[in-house]
Amino acid sequence: MRSVRGKLLSVCSVLLLLPVLTMGSVSYFSAKNHLTESGEVMIQNSVQLALQMIETVNAQVEAGDLSLEEAQEQVKSQLIGELQSDGSRPIDSPVDLGDNGYFAVYDETGTLIAHPTIEGENIMDVTDVNGFAFVKDVFEKAYNGGGFTEYAWPLPTDPEKVEDKIMYSAFDPNWGWIISTGSYYLDFNKGANEILTVIAVTTFVSLFAGAILVYFLSKNLSRPILQVQGQLQEISNNNLSFEDIHIGNRDEIGQLAGSLNKMKNNLSEMISRISSVSHTLAASSEELSASADETNRATEQIAASIQTISENANEQSEQAGSSKDLVKSISGKINEIHDYTEAVERAASLSAQKVTEGKNHVKETSEKMSIIQDKTRNAAIAVNQLGNKSQEIGNILDLITAVAEQTNLLSLNAAIEAARAGEHGKGFAVVADEIRKLAEQSSKSALQIHDLITDIRQGIEQSVSFMTEGESSVTEGMIAMLKTDDGFNDIEQSTTAIVTASGSVLEAIKELDYNTELMVQSVASTAEIVEHSSAESQSIAAASEEQSASMEEVAASSAALSKMAEELSELVSEFRIK
Repeated sequence: MRSVRGKLLSVCSVLLLLPVLTMGSVSYFSAKNHLTESGEVMIQNSVQLALQMIETVNAQVEAGDLSLEEAQEQVKSQLIGELQSDGSRPIDSPVDLGDNGYFAVYDETGTLIAHPTIEGENIMDVTDVNGFAFVKDVFEKAYNGGGFTEYAWPLPTDPEKVEDKIMYSAFDPNWGWIISTGSYYLDFNKGANEILTVIAVTTFVSLFAGAILVYFLSKNLSRPILQVQGQLQEISNNNLSFEDIHIGNRDEIGQLAGSLNKMKNNLSEMISRISSVSHTLAASSEELSASADETNRATEQIAASIQTISENANEQSEQAGSSKDLVKSISGKINEIHDYTEAVERAASLSAQKVTEGKNHVKETSEKMSIIQDKTRNAAIAVNQLGNKSQEIGNILDLITAVAEQTNLLSLNAAIEAARAGEHGKGFAVVADEIRKLAEQSSKSALQIHDLITDIRQGIEQSVSFMTEGESSVTEGMIAMLKTDDGFNDIEQSTTAIVTASGSVLEAIKELDYNTELMVQSVASTAEIVEHSSAESQSIAAASEEQSASMEEVAASSAALSKMAEELSELVSEFRIK
């Protein structure tokens, strides 16, 4: 198990190391990013400076002060250095591009026209260690207004080591050159690496000094804690006789020591009191056991007496229950009679209602038959008058038939006379023929009307016969209606007498039912009282049994309590107190 001193030392070391590492890491990566951005701006500005240089020198060429070859060589020398006999150029640029930075100039075919070591070679298809054709990317960025190209390339001082490199390129429109410059990221981040070294040294020194300080601080803090731990160990061994500890600290550890002293004194006092109480408890438990034995014997006698009372109450309860069932049976029969009487009364009332309705229907039917009789009589009179009118129409038709026959004879005579007159009588013959045709048609129509009138007269005679028979039937119905009304009067009187008698019987049954109900309630009340008494007796007997059992439990508990008092006294004796 690790000590408090060790834990405190570990925690403080972590608290010292964590902020230093955090601040150092943030500082390192922040400086690295800023240096990288500064390096990118520097190489971009270097290319822009080279383009301005070409612009200036080209102006001299156009002015005739320099030839094109002289001007181009002057620019190469300024950007990289003077051309040597072996074709190389020592890096002697006024622009600081880092330890491994330099300019490179390409023509439009990818041939290097200015380079420190490989000037004159075409490197358009050269790739880096990852297979990336970075030269083509340089040309693409240059033609698109300028841009950065990143690739992996071995270090000049250590070809076995590959580092990331960045290059900026732009196109010169005057001579058609691709101007580029670049350097390794490690050249930009040299200052950040120095910062990282300083941070590492500072972290180590701070951690070492902090560890020494924490060691002495933890030793000072753990000393009083060890004293408190030793006293607690004594208490766990049932030893309360040691002296109080005294710690001069006023912090939480000093308060802990004071609380420990107070707990020890309170515990010592409590043990003394428990020892005194345990002796008193043992004596009281013996007295309680004797009292429980006496109470138990008295309770058994009471339980036997209550048992006898309960048995008598059960017999009375059974008798009351039998009487209650008998009275309930009588009450049920009376209720059945009451229901039957109510049904008779309802049936009689319904019959009286139906009789009244029947009388009303008979009265209405009689009135309507009287009306029918009057209507039938009036219709018979009207039909007889219609028969008379049809007789008159027949006479008129006979007259029309006679006139038509006479007209036919006259038209025949007129035709004969017209034939005698010859040509002068042709017009009159035509008229006479037309009159003859009209007379024949009138005669035919009269015969048809006569046939219709004959049929009408036959129908009228049948109608008169039927109406006469109907009037006789209506008269017979009126007589039957009067007899029916008399029968309904007799039924109404009998029904009224039945309703009155049923009402009297129903009142008597209600009074009998009320008295029977009172008897049922009285018997039920008596049965409940007997049952309640029996239940109470049983409850008292059960309570007596429970009390007897409780007394036995009290006696057992008293014995157990006496034993516990002895055990408690033995436990208390294990503590050593002043």
